Amino acid sequence: MASAADPQSAARSRRPHRGKIGGLRLLLLLIICSATASTPPPPRAGFILVAPPPCAPPTNIILFIGDGMGEAQRTAARWAAHGQERKLAMDFMPHQGWARTESLLGVTDSAAAATALATGHKTLNGMLAMDSLFNPLPTILEQAQRRGMAVGLVSLTEIAHATPAAFAAHVPLRSQMEDIALQMIERKVTVLLGGGEDTFLPPSMTGCFPTAGNRSDGRNLIQEAIEKGYTYTCDGAHLMTAAEDASRLLGLFDDAGMTRPHSPTLATMTHAALIVLSQDPEGFFLMVEGGQIDWAAHANDAENVIGDTLAFDDAVAIAQAFAVGRPQTLIIVTADHETGGMALSRTRTGAEGEDGPLIMPDGTPFYVTWTGGEHTTTPVPVTAQGPVSYLLDGEYENTHLYEVMLAALFNWRIDVPAILRQ
Repeated sequence: MASAADPQSAARSRRPHRGKIGGLRLLLLLIICSATASTPPPPRAGFILVAPPPCAPPTNIILFIGDGMGEAQRTAARWAAHGQERKLAMDFMPHQGWARTESLLGVTDSAAAATALATGHKTLNGMLAMDSLFNPLPTILEQAQRRGMAVGLVSLTEIAHATPAAFAAHVPLRSQMEDIALQMIERKVTVLLGGGEDTFLPPSMTGCFPTAGNRSDGRNLIQEAIEKGYTYTCDGAHLMTAAEDASRLLGLFDDAGMTRPHSPTLATMTHAALIVLSQDPEGFFLMVEGGQIDWAAHANDAENVIGDTLAFDDAVAIAQAFAVGRPQTLIIVTADHETGGMALSRTRTGAEGEDGPLIMPDGTPFYVTWTGGEHTTTPVPVTAQGPVSYLLDGEYENTHLYEVMLAALFNWRIDVPAILRQ
């Protein structure tokens, strides 16, 4: 039995075994809505099409990705903010599972992991929405656009960074941020909020922040976006006002990744994105990344891991409030991978580099240790609510999340065959 001093062991003991749902990869009965606004893609392997039911309302999809956020990162934030008894907002969801994160190379990077979530395909590290043979892969964001839905990307990193990029761009190297930014604007992603102003400007311009742009093609993508109908802001204090009047919204709030303390916060950016996206009667897809949890974990910086995870949780709470009275909203919270091999203890271990004592609200101390500064293969938690969220119970490959979102996107009514319930 796991000891009270070893929450990671306790978390592992609570993981479901690789059950029939995850292991058989969704041998599901799907019934397609005949009145769907666009023709859905052909069913994936293991799916069966039968007669269509009456059409359901469009489903909003909000995907939260805590970059580098494993179970220990979530537990540390929970303990720091609420102690051992209470929960984070992301814990108050009826369905829970675990996603395996390996890429085709084994330990994943953010590009390959985000590609798996965005497209349902494993790929090589560094590649974005492309398979290992350099073929572009359709993303859930693109599928939503084809259905006539609004789409958005929000991150505290550069908006052209690996995780948001995998949903709206197709490049063989994540470092091709100039190409990624251009593809995002040309694709007319409805909402783009994050850092990375330099990637949108030529070297002759500094924009709102001190560093000059770095686009080698000399283009001013901010001006091009405005000409395409975007409302642009670089002022966090002005974001909500800008969102109220925008049909498309571009907000860039730093030269590169946003600096702490983040302004606007991830919660504020999420709120602004929802204001714009919810105007679309066809529904929307939104991806929100807590991108700097990973950066803090790479540095084995427990305090900023906790702070960034709590800020991420505040954004989840905004989405949950939005979903009240909107039962057609699917919310998924997960991670692309775990970073740092973070582990927690309620007693000092004496390990090199141990962080602590960190203090719970009731005065109870706890300590953080790390196995290193890189990504790991530890499965990451998934919590979800809304349409078809029950399909995220169990343990599965991260590509499974794409399949569930695709089913929700095209209003498929899904049930698990009786054989899987035995």
